[in-house]
Amino acid sequence: MSNVIIVSADCHAGALPAAYKEYMPERFHEASDQWLLQYIREMIVRTGTFFDQEAVEEYTDKAGEGGTRWSQMSQLPNQIEDADLWAMLTDENTAFAPRRGEWDTSTRLAELEADGIAGEIIFPQMAPFGAGLLQYRNPVDPAANLEGVRAYNRWLADLCNANPGRHAGVALINVDDIEVTCQEILETRKLGLWGGVLLPTSTGEHPFYHHPRYEPLWELCAKEGILVHSHSGWSPDYGDVPSATAMYISEVAMWAHRPFTAMLWAGAFERHPDLHLVLTETGCSWILETLRLMEWKVDLPFFQHFSQGLSLRPTEYFQRQCHLGASFLEPHEGADRHRIGVNKLMWGSDYPHLEGTWPNTMDALRTTFAEYPEEETRAILGGTAAGLYGFDRQLLESVAERIGPSLDQIQTAA
Repeated sequence: MSNVIIVSADCHAGALPAAYKEYMPERFHEASDQWLLQYIREMIVRTGTFFDQEAVEEYTDKAGEGGTRWSQMSQLPNQIEDADLWAMLTDENTAFAPRRGEWDTSTRLAELEADGIAGEIIFPQMAPFGAGLLQYRNPVDPAANLEGVRAYNRWLADLCNANPGRHAGVALINVDDIEVTCQEILETRKLGLWGGVLLPTSTGEHPFYHHPRYEPLWELCAKEGILVHSHSGWSPDYGDVPSATAMYISEVAMWAHRPFTAMLWAGAFERHPDLHLVLTETGCSWILETLRLMEWKVDLPFFQHFSQGLSLRPTEYFQRQCHLGASFLEPHEGADRHRIGVNKLMWGSDYPHLEGTWPNTMDALRTTFAEYPEEETRAILGGTAAGLYGFDRQLLESVAERIGPSLDQIQTAA
């Protein structure tokens, strides 16, 4: 029996800071450097609050140069020289630098294959001028932000094209000018990014996604078969108080749920039946209660006014046009798979984030999938993602036969 094809529907990639300069006009280089230095100083101040990095303490004993760079963080950020900050940002042993697998194609492929993963969907880690998961959290010049978006997309395309067919890169966009946004999306297709686009979780000073200004975006993505994504990461600034990280962790997924609500009630799914939304790293069981409330509200007499023009019920729109990137699917959420729809769920490792399953993916798979029927296991772990994103099935099969786990390996109790 063939090995299981695993496609991680949630991975991340980001370049070393200097690498982005190759992909943006020179006039933005100095501003990009200054933005990042200011940002890293803020992160140092806020370690342990909003900007807590995953498993930061694990780096304490190996934080570059025998730990001296970590000890520098006890200084006031404005006392740390720029050169030392750049050293932290380029030393993979420090908490604030991209890990090698985030930007080095050979390391990335080797680590993914060691985890049994044949294909992946890539979301951002850190892009110039704050573009990406934290888009619009910090004020930034719109022209600089657009160049940051472009630089990341160009860099990501080169990363993905190094191993054709294995990496479905999700392009960044901003929403300052929707006409420009649509043009940029078409450009990313020319670059070879075929994983879809990432909606900023916040729209900054602009209206949210229920507003008619986004209609050209929905129309383009529906017409061109471009998947639209929401991914957790953004939240408001909760300040420097001790409870800030707890607030962030408690609410971060909620903010990424909101585009579904906006697009549903705004009629985007109704007008564009070929428009598809993927909600990634937001959990999955939440959708059951969300849909229950929507179904209840849509039947209230006064709500009939707000649902005029919608020919389907909320659950029907979800089933027709949405999927869940159920990253590192936990057993308690996997238990809801039949109520949600097995064909709606796609597993993800969250590589290379330490809160995900990498590099212990097999242990995690056994914990969740040991007793699942074969058909369900194959669908959630890769079959659904392969079809939705348009991976070359033959290519994935050949890779899985070389590096993928057998069904028996997954169904061996943890």
